[in-house]
Amino acid sequence: MLNELLGMYCIERQDDDAQWRKEICFKTEFKAFVNARAKSMATLGTYRVVNSAWANQVIAEVNGLELVKKNRDRV
Repeated sequence: MLNELLGMYCIERQDDDAQWRKEICFKTEFKAFVNARAKSMATLGTYRVVNSAWANQVIAEVNGLELVKKNRDRV
């Protein structure tokens, strides 16, 4: 309950059935975003960061496949 009041930043993964599954939560938005980006690039999946205190408002969404394409095109 205390974590809900403080506002945790949670990472959610999009499954094949287009449902979002909560994976892990962090105290800071930065840690959640960096972790979501790393997981997204490693799995080529789509992850998002939501703030649990703001009715699960989406802070960021990361698509691993798009990130890899952008990095490949830069080289």
